[in-house]
Amino acid sequence: MLISLPAIKIIIFSGDATRPSVNAALEAGVRGYLSKNTTLEELMHSIDSVMAGRLCLSPEVSTGILEDYRKSLVAATEPSKPCLSEREKQLLRLVAAGRRNKEIADQLAVSTKSVETYRSRVMKKLGCSSAADLVRYAIREGIAEL
Repeated sequence: MLISLPAIKIIIFSGDATRPSVNAALEAGVRGYLSKNTTLEELMHSIDSVMAGRLCLSPEVSTGILEDYRKSLVAATEPSKPCLSEREKQLLRLVAAGRRNKEIADQLAVSTKSVETYRSRVMKKLGCSSAADLVRYAIREGIAEL
């Protein structure tokens, strides 16, 4: 059972600056995490900072946290791949194989109009403007083979 005492401000002074240890401490409400290499002056400054209501981390600890944060920002800006259904992948394979809409419709047991709708939706989803773009995408992503 975890007891919450927000009035108590805890600073950990440790030789273990690994991310799991730091994360666990911060999740538990620790207000400061300092490495054993911290100087007396840095320790005193950290105590003052924590008493003033701020978080305080030694450079060894904060560097790892900031690097992970930077990586998360970069990952957030990278576009994610669209998720295709099995039916959409099947359509891409048939388009990449050079099948016409009528042939695709017969093979999928749907109307030609449905194939046109599927194709249009997949093109929009993938940001493709032509059948050639669809084929390139299918090959590049391993959905279809040359």
